[in-house]
Amino acid sequence: MPIAQQPISNFLVQLASRSPTPGGGSASALIGAVAAALCGMVARLNDKKSGEAGPLHELIDKADTLRKELEILADQDVIAFNELMVCWKLPDDAPDRDARMETATAHATEAPLAIMRTALNVMRLAVEGLEESKKNCISDAGVAGFAAHACVEGARLNVMINLPGLSNVEKAAEFRERAKLIRAEASQLAERIDKRVGELYD
Repeated sequence: MPIAQQPISNFLVQLASRSPTPGGGSASALIGAVAAALCGMVARLNDKKSGEAGPLHELIDKADTLRKELEILADQDVIAFNELMVCWKLPDDAPDRDARMETATAHATEAPLAIMRTALNVMRLAVEGLEESKKNCISDAGVAGFAAHACVEGARLNVMINLPGLSNVEKAAEFRERAKLIRAEASQLAERIDKRVGELYD
């Protein structure tokens, strides 16, 4: 059953178990999905009670789309890592072992990289929420921003841990650079979020 369709208690029990999946990648994705959901809530709460669109109305569809993408990515991360574990169990003399291992490792790296990229987009929405929202929603937008940043950082760890398993040095360097660029922008956005929240609450 897809992670997003399970009761949260079931997911947490699985996460706490000895099973390697779900793990940090899918957990990061769900944290990002929570952040996207909060962005959607902030946008909706800024619409007028009369139904008139508010200053953040355009964020609603974007936030909902990002939430759904992160829900899907949570499952894709599990699938990719399960494929990698299958390859680890192949006999050393299996004729296609190296090729399968390389492909599986790449997939297991691409999934958390996609989570990072999607969470960065959530951070961008959170910043808009912080800058345009009415005051009583600022804390929710702030939580969304910080949660999305945690998602970026958590997913990055799952990118980095897989890189040594790639024999294609150029591909590994490409993954590393893409993760670096995403992380750099996320860090800048996190500073903006922290500054904006500090202006209101510190």
